[in-house]
Amino acid sequence: MFTSDDLDSPLSAQEMTELEDFLLSEKTSDNAMTLDMLDGYLTSVVIGPETLLPDDWMPYVWGLEDDAPPEFGSEEEAMRIMGLLLRYMNSLAGVFIDNPDAYLPLFERCSFENEEDEDMAVESWAYAFAVGIELCRESWKPLFDDEEASGLLLPVFILGKLGDEWDTLSSEELAEWRDALPEAVAGMYEYWLELRMNDEEG
Repeated sequence: MFTSDDLDSPLSAQEMTELEDFLLSEKTSDNAMTLDMLDGYLTSVVIGPETLLPDDWMPYVWGLEDDAPPEFGSEEEAMRIMGLLLRYMNSLAGVFIDNPDAYLPLFERCSFENEEDEDMAVESWAYAFAVGIELCRESWKPLFDDEEASGLLLPVFILGKLGDEWDTLSSEELAEWRDALPEAVAGMYEYWLELRMNDEEG
């Protein structure tokens, strides 16, 4: 079993590589998330309106509903990978609790061999963030319905190319939306935090 101390420590660079290697290994399905997707997905889970349990979000890390779960080599390996995932999620949560304005998506903290890989990382992050929304879409509805605050979602849908109307944007326009993403994510976190606080006071 994991202790709270075990799950509170951020992943080292070596552990991030270990998790990425497992996600891309033959032990997982072809539809398992990449590390960039995982970062976007768990960010959505962390900042969203509901507190989701690992059983709610973890299956989609491994792929689609009809994909087989990973083939762990041993119980120890399963516990190791589960622990890395939970620590990754907790470290993201810690960033928002400590200082939401300090948040940066993973692709802003990495270097890439070429522009194509970088663009794919950004698109994958945004697409997976939207997947996280779908886990509890009904609970996200107040944000979608809020005429002013719903604009916070635009960078996600534009960068994830979730709609034909955004396929024609220039590279300069996409760069502007990318720059707007961290602030938008922090805004979503603060939106749901304020809503929860108002509900508790009411």
